[in-house]
Amino acid sequence: MQDDGIASRPRRLAHYVFTTLAMTAVAIPALSANWQPPQEPTQWQSVRQSLQSAGTIAVAPWIFFGSLDRESTQAAEYLSNLRAEDGLVEFDGLLLLKRSSASPWSVRPLTMRAICSEGRLERQQSDGSWEDYSGRPGTREKVDWICQQPH
Repeated sequence: MQDDGIASRPRRLAHYVFTTLAMTAVAIPALSANWQPPQEPTQWQSVRQSLQSAGTIAVAPWIFFGSLDRESTQAAEYLSNLRAEDGLVEFDGLLLLKRSSASPWSVRPLTMRAICSEGRLERQQSDGSWEDYSGRPGTREKVDWICQQPH
């Protein structure tokens, strides 16, 4: 009987692993469907408000979308003015970028759109054409969030 117990351990382990993976696969889409932008950190709020006061960026209800803080680069992404039409949500994007502590803030306004059915983002080029802006982790969840907002 002990041999049966030893022989069944791999089956029990396999059952446990597959059950855990299956439960995780079911839970992850539900968790990602609840993604929302993080609260704007005080540091970024101060930078944004300073640039708005200086007239460098428009005073608008900017939604903080994320940031990167490294020794050599500081960057934050914002969006505003969401406009839905035919399964797309076009919006104003804003990238605040600083390459070193001594350099001034670079401000890059972007016109972007979320293609809701495909979970992709695109950026409008200066000639009016659209270029893919996806490929970063979490893009699908962010697009889902954008597409669920009231417009």
